[in-house]
Amino acid sequence: MFTFDLKKLNFNNFINLLIISILKKKGRYQITIITTKKPFEEVLTTLKDVKNIAIVSCASCAAMCQTGGTEGAKEMMEKLESEGFNITTVIVPEEVCDNRVMKKDARKIEEELQHTDAILTLSCGLGVASITEVLSNKFPLIPVFVGTNTEFMGMTERIGRFYMRCQGCGDCILNETGGICPITTCAKALMNGPCGGMVDGMCEVGNYEKDCGWVLIYERLKQLGRLDLFSKLREPRNWSESGHQREVIWR
Repeated sequence: MFTFDLKKLNFNNFINLLIISILKKKGRYQITIITTKKPFEEVLTTLKDVKNIAIVSCASCAAMCQTGGTEGAKEMMEKLESEGFNITTVIVPEEVCDNRVMKKDARKIEEELQHTDAILTLSCGLGVASITEVLSNKFPLIPVFVGTNTEFMGMTERIGRFYMRCQGCGDCILNETGGICPITTCAKALMNGPCGGMVDGMCEVGNYEKDCGWVLIYERLKQLGRLDLFSKLREPRNWSESGHQREVIWR
């Protein structure tokens, strides 16, 4: 388990966290976790042994992706009812992944949860974890299922167009690559490039339909007058550390 506290965070990381926190509170910043709808047949298979279902739908990221929010909850409720399920309650918390929000909203539906066999959440995987933890004391036997697939942390071009530009790997090298992440823009996640599969600036993965990530990095560093960074030889990424449990604790 990797645990980061304030003493171990470098100054730049601390300032970035502080700025994000301030801007988010002012409504000027949002990190979007991109989700897609699971096939309804898969949802039905998951719920085959239950009858009474509570729906928890995220009003933030999932709503932006049109997989949750009020409309997503309404659509899922109608589909499940048409299949004979009984919907005990539907709530649309502002942020399902925030334990504080979920604790407050869960208290409002305690009576309904007494008659609930399972919870179906339309949120990212963080939402599942949050609901499970919040209900662990009073309703530990209620399983929490998810009706969406968590894809990635997304850069939003506009509603309906999202792109993975950060994988949250915990070892950011954007300062050396002109702000372009090689983990998410290089199909092979190479730390040095381009590889021999690049042709005319295009990547061989996907039949040369997408730009080579390392060519994009080269062009950006050239634009910035920092091609000296491009020639730096980087060690291969140690992926054994990326899969471990990680936390950020700074107060």
